[in-house]
Amino acid sequence: MNKAKRLIIPTVYTISLLLIIGSIFMLVKGISNYFNEPINYDHSVKNVFEKTIPVQTNKSLIIKPYLSENVNIGKYFYDYEGEKENQEKALVYYENTYMQNSGVDYISNSVFDVVAILDGEVISVENDKTLGNIIQIKHEKDLISIYQGIDEVTVKKGDSVNQGQILGVSGTSKINPEYNSSLHFEVYHKGEIIDPENLYTLSIEDF
Repeated sequence: MNKAKRLIIPTVYTISLLLIIGSIFMLVKGISNYFNEPINYDHSVKNVFEKTIPVQTNKSLIIKPYLSENVNIGKYFYDYEGEKENQEKALVYYENTYMQNSGVDYISNSVFDVVAILDGEVISVENDKTLGNIIQIKHEKDLISIYQGIDEVTVKKGDSVNQGQILGVSGTSKINPEYNSSLHFEVYHKGEIIDPENLYTLSIEDF
């Protein structure tokens, strides 16, 4: 019995000593890691000035070619794949001939400003005896907008224009004499005509 006690007591002391040494070793290692670890400035004042903030780019939506709230659609774009009833409403009758409307006719009881739908460059300003004054603007992504039958033109060929810039005012047309004041508006993308009414929820980046 006494011999067993003599063996147990040293063993307990040895285990206790190892535990104490191990605890000290872990403590020293933890302190060392703390001081060698890079300082996190995420919540420091320094971070306010040095942390890179990603730049957010806002897509500029294509706007309608007018600003007035008193403008309506007089005649829609002729969709070759559309319903027959809608196609009939998009026919233009001139000099005893029916023609498919190649754009949208915006109308109002009073004169309204006509504006550029996007930034761009004026590539032509012409006057046609039947169609009136015609402005063509080239935008990015091979998009071209055409403003037809307008008065008081404010731009010339070669001018750079900004989105929303006034190009002139609505006028009258020999093709649509029933409208008090109107704008015939067309849009082409890579040479293909498209319905302008499908544009106004898009940006130039969508092309």
